[in-house]
Amino acid sequence: MLESMRSLSAVPPVAGRNMHEHARTQHSFGFLRQNERRKIEAVLDEGGGFWLFYFEIDNYSIFRSLLGADVGQTLLNLMERELSAMSKEFLRDCALEFHERLEPGSFLVLCAAPESCREEFPASLAAFRLHLKGALKRESLRLSGQVLDVLTGCARLWLPRRGSLEGAIYAALCDAQRTARGQLDGSKLALMGEFRELIEGQRLGAVYQPIVNLSSGAIDAWEALTRGPKGSHFHSPSVLFDFAEEVGQVFQLERSCREAAIRGLDGLEPEQKLFLNIHPRTLVSPDFSPGETLGLLEKHGMAPRQVVFEITERHCVKDFTLFHRTLEHYRGQGYQVAVDDVGTGYSGLWSIAEIRPDYLKIDMSLVRNIDTNPVKRALLETFVAFADKIGCRLIAEGVETPAELSTLMYMGVHYGQGYHLARPAQPKPLSIAVLPRRGVSRGVLASLELKCSLPLRDVAEPAQTVTPDSPVHEVRQLLHGSEAISAVVVVDGELPRGLVMSHHLDRALSTPYGLSLYSHRDVTRIMDPAPLTAEADTPVEVVARKAMGREKFKIYDHIIVTERGRYVGIASVQRILDTLALVQVEMAKGANPLTGLPGNVSIERELEARSAAGGTFSIVYADLDNFKAFNDTYGFPEGDKVILLLSRITAWAMRRHGASGDFLGHVGGDDFVLVTRPEKAERICKAVARCFGRHVRRHYPRYDRERGYVTAKDRSGRITDFPLVSVSLAIVDCLGQCSLDSIGRRAAEMKNFAKTLPGNSWARDRRSPLGCGEKKEEAVVAES
Repeated sequence: MLESMRSLSAVPPVAGRNMHEHARTQHSFGFLRQNERRKIEAVLDEGGGFWLFYFEIDNYSIFRSLLGADVGQTLLNLMERELSAMSKEFLRDCALEFHERLEPGSFLVLCAAPESCREEFPASLAAFRLHLKGALKRESLRLSGQVLDVLTGCARLWLPRRGSLEGAIYAALCDAQRTARGQLDGSKLALMGEFRELIEGQRLGAVYQPIVNLSSGAIDAWEALTRGPKGSHFHSPSVLFDFAEEVGQVFQLERSCREAAIRGLDGLEPEQKLFLNIHPRTLVSPDFSPGETLGLLEKHGMAPRQVVFEITERHCVKDFTLFHRTLEHYRGQGYQVAVDDVGTGYSGLWSIAEIRPDYLKIDMSLVRNIDTNPVKRALLETFVAFADKIGCRLIAEGVETPAELSTLMYMGVHYGQGYHLARPAQPKPLSIAVLPRRGVSRGVLASLELKCSLPLRDVAEPAQTVTPDSPVHEVRQLLHGSEAISAVVVVDGELPRGLVMSHHLDRALSTPYGLSLYSHRDVTRIMDPAPLTAEADTPVEVVARKAMGREKFKIYDHIIVTERGRYVGIASVQRILDTLALVQVEMAKGANPLTGLPGNVSIERELEARSAAGGTFSIVYADLDNFKAFNDTYGFPEGDKVILLLSRITAWAMRRHGASGDFLGHVGGDDFVLVTRPEKAERICKAVARCFGRHVRRHYPRYDRERGYVTAKDRSGRITDFPLVSVSLAIVDCLGQCSLDSIGRRAAEMKNFAKTLPGNSWARDRRSPLGCGEKKEEAVVAES
């Protein structure tokens, strides 16, 4: 039985010999109506027991007087709702249960439970408090930027031979309040055993949420989010970490979380990163060993440059000097740093300036409804400008609607993360939402990645290298020797550790005492420990954008080129931009004006180059079915939108499932050509067919969408029912040198065959690949 909350005007409890009589005359409890009183007394007379739980919002009166009665009432209503909800979970075995609101800002819960459940009550009380504290913390931060605590206590209700039931309840309330005033000793809670079992028995898990590049649509990073076992008190990460902080086990918990995150990741792409949440005090803990994390990374084929420590500003840093020095040490090893919850009550611009993060994560409270809130847009525009000036990247958290995503992209936010893009999952989510088009100018720039397959290795050149223990004066002699060079790369074995640019070195040594301070020290004291580094197969356009997005004083620094993390050379910004300009000029000559993709001239060049190279490759020919009926019914502007949809989905599928160096071209109209590796072709076709079939329906009015067809004239002028637009994809494999004519004939045959299949479909030519004989076999359909 559950009684709803009622307000009780109560003076603070008064201990003394006449306490029970005081309670009888001064206090009344709303739930003690005649029927309920008889039920409680019957349980007590039969030897049963009641427990009283007490909850109080710490410093509620001060909070209410400063912020007003409305804010105070909001918090009280929240406490009522949370108590009711959690009672159903933690006190579900109780035969009787009563709730009462006490003034000011306190509550009691009275419940009867079987003897078998009473040992669980301390753990239930601790769980109650952690859940309430988490809910109250979020709401108080939203309302005021301050954190409120919850005091809790419990006591057994005993019915004396003399005295009233009210007096007995009041006495138990006094005992519970005394317990609350002394706080609970977390190390003695029954929950401690369950907590230790989680962190020591590797029972913690991790889910992964993608961090999406809002320019390219690619997944550039994953954030690892800890989860406890389902059904346990610690399934919620907020409860888990709040409890760890109370019992002084934050370091042990975070170590277990890092192990779970790295262990369950199942690998990263070379340019992807893993975001690991970390408590600031963990970094300066004497127990924290970066070598332990490094060993885990190496065991799973990862490097420090792929890890970003995500620091939540809600945790204050007492010794900022030590913290800053520790961060610089880890940065020197290749780790990067992100600051979380920017824009909440926790965030401080001073701490951001001190930490100098590589990433700023905008809290979801600023992102929510940003498409309709001009004040939030103005704040975020300021953060975008701020991030660009200090050379860090901005990540918008909590993106939950298409309108929020479009607004963030339009404003120039670098990355997005949220349920609209992909929910956290284990294993990592396989697909994300298709990003909307950013407009003509941004769309053309974004498509450059697809139009040119020139990798960074083609513009890389060798450079002078030194070891980390090389003295600065020797590096200076190298830079200013008989053959002056502009940069030196610091390498440890085959791994790049830093970069020394000649002009940066000269500036550092020209300061007062600069030469005497640095001349005989290791080059690590003066190098850039986090230069821009890119894999050799990264398109030059991508590297150019990253280079231009750096801090102004580093914007023309060389880029270190690596192959699977190992140093292979450097590329100067001037050479990259010169190469990119030539490529863009050539590509612009044949680019399709609607999609910005390479046109027929570029397609022919690509096919000729692939054929001349003598390797194996596959051509995917994409064509829309029933497109003429769509154009005739809804007009050419709507038809252009469907063509753009197909181009974006195909580009996304190529990035997601294809290989480095894949090519996408627009033949014209609704025809596209994609060139990829044979083993990648079918996965790309499956993704295109599935996603296009789902999204193209949005381009139809509701009536036509529900009936599944449109009525229009066919090519002979007869009125006919046409199914919804679908895509047909044909795969043709090539081996060695093939003529464009033979490729065209085979592609036309397979396209016609694919178009005979219903709906969104793809077909693969199972005959011998072009270029390796004339033997023919049946063409086999892979999927329709």
